[in-house]
Amino acid sequence: MVPALILAWAPLAGAEPPPESPAARSMFRYFTGSDHIGVRSLMGDYTMPVRDNAALSVHWNNERVHIPAISAVAGSQEAIDAITTASRPIAGNAFQDFVKVRNEFQGALSSGNRALEYYLSTESDYLGQQLTARYDKDYQDELLNVAIGTSYGWDAIMPANDTDTNTGDDKKTTLHWNVVATRVMAPTTVVRAGVEYNIVRGLQHNPYRNVYAGGTNVAERHPDARQRRDLFLKLNQYLSNRSSIKFNYRLYNDDWGITSHEIGSNLNQYISQGLFVRWDYRYYTQTSADFYRPEYPTIDGIDGYRTGDYRMGVLSSHLFGAAVNVSLADLVPDHHLWRRLGVSVNYERYFNNNNYSANIVETALDFRF
Repeated sequence: MVPALILAWAPLAGAEPPPESPAARSMFRYFTGSDHIGVRSLMGDYTMPVRDNAALSVHWNNERVHIPAISAVAGSQEAIDAITTASRPIAGNAFQDFVKVRNEFQGALSSGNRALEYYLSTESDYLGQQLTARYDKDYQDELLNVAIGTSYGWDAIMPANDTDTNTGDDKKTTLHWNVVATRVMAPTTVVRAGVEYNIVRGLQHNPYRNVYAGGTNVAERHPDARQRRDLFLKLNQYLSNRSSIKFNYRLYNDDWGITSHEIGSNLNQYISQGLFVRWDYRYYTQTSADFYRPEYPTIDGIDGYRTGDYRMGVLSSHLFGAAVNVSLADLVPDHHLWRRLGVSVNYERYFNNNNYSANIVETALDFRF
């Protein structure tokens, strides 16, 4: 079971500042899993007008990840298996708690149908940066909107000293393009379709993970270049009984040999004013990468590449979900305290063909001021 708690503070609906005034929002989120990995996030958003219809928005996130020490006996097979598949620095400290802090910043300047964004993420062993530009335009009496976007990301990877993998400093770049069209088909029907294309170069494997190959443990190695493309289709339909249904499909393919299909849907239903429920389902299936093997007979792997990531293999998964959302502002609008609260409970059941399953329970308390 994986529980999570979210506390959020935001302006009260109906008491929000006018569009020409600055607005702020903050959120505290804590996530913990059955394996005792904990993630604490403190987030904030701030938006202010700069002139005419232009606005400047800032987002920041301070995140602290805590991974408990390996509890198996040193030298045992259980400890060896845990260490060689770790996704963290493992040399000399696998039997101690590991803590990583990540700081994230995102700034965006938007004006009408144009926007320019800068993204920065810093960790002790990773520095990620990205520039994004977006533009959209309406057609057919504003029934059709076409948006185009592009981004360029450059990452500096500085693995901690790790004598098991001996991976030195490296880098990765990502060039991205997308085109998205949104069409209002009827007052209750909206369709969206889009295509995305990415060119990724540089280090793309986990620098802390080893692979059992040729009878020994060797460092994981993925190709340094990858072309990723996908197309998606979404349908949003409002139903007459105060409910709505959404369908989405995504087709993905890359030059590593992976082709995937994802189908999802969710149904939203109002029970009463201020109370609604949601049901979700998602199915995902993919082929394996050309260089993936359950076992490698030699340390050379396949053409020099080898992976310990099960997500590079054949994979299929199901996710079922249900959620209840309560807005006390709608149920007791005259109460000075309760009208500021919102509560939600979300449950998800995930399982895949690799004998992995998870129950995820997320509760959120939203306090507005």
